[in-house]
Amino acid sequence: MNAPTQTDPLAVSLNRLHLKNPVLVASGTFGYAKEMAAFLDFSRLGGIIPKTITTEPRIGNPPPRTVETSAGLLNSIGLDNDGIDLFLEKHLNYLSSLETALIVNIAGRSIDEMAVMASRLDQYPDQIAALELNISCPNVSGGV
Repeated sequence: MNAPTQTDPLAVSLNRLHLKNPVLVASGTFGYAKEMAAFLDFSRLGGIIPKTITTEPRIGNPPPRTVETSAGLLNSIGLDNDGIDLFLEKHLNYLSSLETALIVNIAGRSIDEMAVMASRLDQYPDQIAALELNISCPNVSGGV
């Protein structure tokens, strides 16, 4: 994956991150991707960003988590996730096997907590293309 060329006109690059196109699936909307496998050809995406991960598993907010409005849907999931250990054990190999870039979204209660998570994930450079920092979640007490 390189900068745009005649054969790859949609390719984009940002520093060391190279995507075949700028179409990404946003964190929080896509689960861990397995849920969407029957509906989408992942290889057509520039990358996927699975749900945010935290140091420990989180249950998230109680139902109802979504509500329909005249303008669409509002959600309040609350960072429900398996935590970094289970993410690495259960989800990383599958996500990195998809034919697109994997960007991992992390959230922590402090800069130090996020730095520890980033350091752990940095051990998988062949599987993780980039990290995305979730520095504010309006649906969680304290923001993250």
